[in-house]
Amino acid sequence: MAFDPSTLGLPVELTQIPSQLKALWGNEEHRTRASLLNLVVYCQGTSSFTTNTELISRFVRSHACRAILLGDCPAAEAAPKVSAWIQAHCHLNKAGAQEICSEQITFLAEGISQTGIANLLMANLDYDLPLNLWWQGDLPAQPNSPLWQRVDRLIFDSLHWRDPSEALHRLTLIREQVGPRVTFADLNWTRTLSLRQAVAQCFDMPELQNELGKLNHLEIRHAPEARLGAMLLASWFAAQLGWMVVDHEPTAIHFRTPTGVSLTCSFLTGLSDSLSGLTIRSDHASLSLEREVGSTLFQSVVKTVTGTTTAHFAAGNDDLRSLLSEEMTPGTKHRVYLKALTILQVLIP
Repeated sequence: MAFDPSTLGLPVELTQIPSQLKALWGNEEHRTRASLLNLVVYCQGTSSFTTNTELISRFVRSHACRAILLGDCPAAEAAPKVSAWIQAHCHLNKAGAQEICSEQITFLAEGISQTGIANLLMANLDYDLPLNLWWQGDLPAQPNSPLWQRVDRLIFDSLHWRDPSEALHRLTLIREQVGPRVTFADLNWTRTLSLRQAVAQCFDMPELQNELGKLNHLEIRHAPEARLGAMLLASWFAAQLGWMVVDHEPTAIHFRTPTGVSLTCSFLTGLSDSLSGLTIRSDHASLSLEREVGSTLFQSVVKTVTGTTTAHFAAGNDDLRSLLSEEMTPGTKHRVYLKALTILQVLIP
């Protein structure tokens, strides 16, 4: 399908971007430009330009920013070239009298080096506001671009990793280069948030707390494409409860708990939405969490020697705008994710 730039706004020359952005606002008193951060969306080619632009237009309703959408075409046959477009995304404030607007700059970089792309992006960031880089697709094999020294938050989605082992290796290289300053935000980890929160709340019950050291089986139920998310969830359990990996196979992981109990984590694949639920148990107690297809709630069933109790917990929203908004929570550092990632690297050599 031919590339259609009609959704990208006004085509502009690179040198004219600042003046043309200023001209977008004119002297209209009912419009206010707002920006609290930079959001750079990096993608390969132009196929996702339209969907990313639609996503940005919805995202800025709750997170005012300067958004830069960059399509990288490194194997361009013609001479190196950069094309640019600008547009404003505006919405009425709560009072309904003022339009709040965020800017979007779109670049198509054809045959441009990673250093050239880094310079292009840094020249068009909004002052010294934080830089959130959403890297769509495979992470770079050689993360030596100067852009990495400017990034504050790196957003990616392990759901779409074609080769998880190679992706983890590349992520390790990036972490070594940028150090602890950069926050790593995996949207696939964010998909597990509501399930992790429900588990934590259930284990606040004294009857279940007493069973923490006696747990011996964990079953995680997931859609076929959500296998890595299920493994992340198992890694979270292991990281938080101190389980040690003893052995692993395609359908199960074998752990040893700090109390010396052997625990098996099994994976059950179904037709559910993403992660549909789990069951964790000891000899005398169990917790099951389940979400039916299309439901916005997890139902919990806790069985102990004192009886059975049920409850409901919010299942969260897995659409990309909601996941991205969750990642913009100030102060989120994902230290627990990095702990879980250490376990995951053992499971995916």
